[in-house]
Amino acid sequence: MFRRTTWRWIALVLVLTLALSGCQPVQQAAPGDEAMAGEEVVIAVGIEPVSLDAWRSFAGTGGPGFRNAIEQLINRDFTTGEFVPILATSWERLNDTTIRFQLREGVTFHDGSPFNAEAAAASINHTFDADNAFDLLDFLGTMSAEAVDEYTLDISTPEPDPILLGKVEWVGISSAKQLAEDPDAYHTEIVGTGPYKFVEWRKGESITYEANPDWWGLSNPDDARGAQTFKNITVRFLQEDQVRVSAVQAGEVDLAQFITPEQCQLLDDEADASCVSAPSVETIFIRMDTNSPLLSDQRVRLAFQLAIDKEAIVDSILGGAATVASQIVNSSATGHDPSLEPYPYDPDQARELLAAAAADGVPVDMEITLGARHAVFPRIDEVIQAVASMLTDVGFSVTTTFYDPEGFGQVMLINIKDVPEERNFVAIHLHGNEIMDYASSYRFYYSCEGILSVYCNEEADAVWMKALPQTGDEREMTLQELSRIVHEDVAIGYIGHLDLAYGLGGRVEWAPQLDHRILVKEMTLK
Repeated sequence: MFRRTTWRWIALVLVLTLALSGCQPVQQAAPGDEAMAGEEVVIAVGIEPVSLDAWRSFAGTGGPGFRNAIEQLINRDFTTGEFVPILATSWERLNDTTIRFQLREGVTFHDGSPFNAEAAAASINHTFDADNAFDLLDFLGTMSAEAVDEYTLDISTPEPDPILLGKVEWVGISSAKQLAEDPDAYHTEIVGTGPYKFVEWRKGESITYEANPDWWGLSNPDDARGAQTFKNITVRFLQEDQVRVSAVQAGEVDLAQFITPEQCQLLDDEADASCVSAPSVETIFIRMDTNSPLLSDQRVRLAFQLAIDKEAIVDSILGGAATVASQIVNSSATGHDPSLEPYPYDPDQARELLAAAAADGVPVDMEITLGARHAVFPRIDEVIQAVASMLTDVGFSVTTTFYDPEGFGQVMLINIKDVPEERNFVAIHLHGNEIMDYASSYRFYYSCEGILSVYCNEEADAVWMKALPQTGDEREMTLQELSRIVHEDVAIGYIGHLDLAYGLGGRVEWAPQLDHRILVKEMTLK
């Protein structure tokens, strides 16, 4: 009976969403026809960054287009999983805590200053300076850099860290001259070494870049793993996925980030547009304030998960573009446990668990605020409303709310010790494990001191700490044990591992990798 009710509700949500989206005007692109003549590539994304800090270049969503201007010492080839040289040409482990990098010579930053070991060390140490308190410090843990000679750089951690290379891949290298002479500009102007130079950030509208005539990759396209096909890049902020698709159809946008399977089919049916999609490292997860009088009870957290028909959400709302998840990382990550089963859909058991909790004095009628960030993935609006309806059906009291990126950061970037017990907030969000190791995900969202963790389990933390220095099969087994502990405790809920899709106009060819970062140097003209 409940499944029929759920399906009726989902159908109603989809009808209402389509009707409402049809009432909203399509935003027109500022560039004219001349912008689409091969001089410029126009990319539409759903989320605008909150700042232009170079450390945000690790992200595909929070730093849209940043990696076209900011480069790293190394990148990961996600087709093979291997690390490849970029600003570093080679590296070797000196010991358990230090990796030595030989750096590329003849590279300059966009401000004309030289790239060398001193400049790289200044950028890395600025990123991981505790006084700056950038989020990357909490995501990755402490690291420091030291110039050995002009083109030799050591990067070290306080404790042994076998996945340090994967963390270095996240770290963008920005201008030491900017940091020394105009540190405030670090937040508003990107100065890197990449194929494209930052031009302008028009808040609420776009970020523009222009080709870097001094890019080292012009004479080393194989080493640079790409080429300059376009003279300019415009990254436009269009929150609604249907608006992004319409812009592709109108010839105003070359690439539209994160669209639905139905929109993919629509573009594939057109002569001058297409869709590309690929699996990702992104997982839709459900983070619960586990210190509230309601959600501190494990029975209530389990009831919460049993109430959600994840297969219906994946099939009916996400159009099959996901795999129902049992953990926050997929099989690409060390520590993924293939034996774990997703929490089943069982609304009757959910009601029984709530009744048992109520009998013991748990305030099961306490209101839950269910929140998400606008445009974090396709159809988040429908997903959050469907989840709210399913929870209400078994007896939870739920309200829903959406946030812009800055507002969402304020409710998410908080540790459990700082969360008011009465808050009772639940977030539906997306986690990408580009490092491809469960230990880093655990640090973010589960550890007692994690910057994004509203959960604390000292037994689990002990297992996590045990895993950190381990390698190989030993690390895999310990991290799988850790995953089973938090799964049994219902620390976090999960919906699905996402496939992500893009709309392409008729001029551009591009294929996303597993990390789904948009690099224009990988695009070509048809």
